[in-house]
Amino acid sequence: MKMQLDPDEEWGHFIDPETFKIYQITEEIPDGSLVVLKEREYIEDLDRTIIQTSYGIVEGIKYQPLNKRDISKHMSKACAEYILKENSLPPKIVVEKKLQLDKPAKLGFVMSNYDTFHLQLDKSLLGGSNPIEIINPILEQAASEPDSDDDDLKWKAEYAKSSRATCKSCGLKIEKNTVRIGEPHYYQDHLNYRWNHEKCIFWKRLSLANVKGLDELEETDRNRIEKLLK
Repeated sequence: MKMQLDPDEEWGHFIDPETFKIYQITEEIPDGSLVVLKEREYIEDLDRTIIQTSYGIVEGIKYQPLNKRDISKHMSKACAEYILKENSLPPKIVVEKKLQLDKPAKLGFVMSNYDTFHLQLDKSLLGGSNPIEIINPILEQAASEPDSDDDDLKWKAEYAKSSRATCKSCGLKIEKNTVRIGEPHYYQDHLNYRWNHEKCIFWKRLSLANVKGLDELEETDRNRIEKLLK
C-alpha cells in the first residue's frame, strides 16, 4: 500500500518481518510490514514541540494501527520464524536477559536509541523446543566465527566519563569512572553506543575479538573482562 506523509511534520520506517531489515517510508509499503510513524506536535502550554510515535501493520491495502505491546507480539512471532528458518538471530536482535531452561527468551529489537521493542519467545513459538536449547547454540556459533575487520562493528569497553548514561539493560545510571560496555549501532548514519553495566552484559554472545578498548583499561579491570570473554 502507499502511505503519504507530510515531509515537514511526519516520517517513518517499516520493518520487513521476514528479514528484519528497516526501510524508510517513501511510498509503497509491502503487505505484512510493521510500521513505526513519527509526528511532530507543538504543545502550546509548554511552548515546545514533541515527537509522537505510533505503530501499525500493513494488511493487504489497509493500515491497521497497533499499540507497542501488540506490535511486539507480531515481532516475537516473526523473530521465532526467522530463527527456525535461518538458525541465527535476526539483525538488531539482542538477548536482554540470561536464558533459562523452561523460561521464555527475553529479546530486544533495537531499532534506534528511542525505539526498542521487547520480545518474548516461548516454546509455542519455537516448535515446542526450549528457547535456551535453540538460541544458546546460535550465540556460541556467532561468538566463534571470525569477526569483521570493521572496527565500527565491535563492542567497546571504557570508563564512564560521567554518571549521566543509563544502562540499556537494567535502566540504572552507570557511575562515573566505572567500566561500561557499549554495543555499536548507527543512528542517522552516525556510530553510537548503547552503554551497559559490566554485570548486565550477557558475555556468552561476545568474544575477545569483537570488543575493543580493553588495552585502555587498567590491568585489573582488563584481566577481569578478558576472563569473562573466554
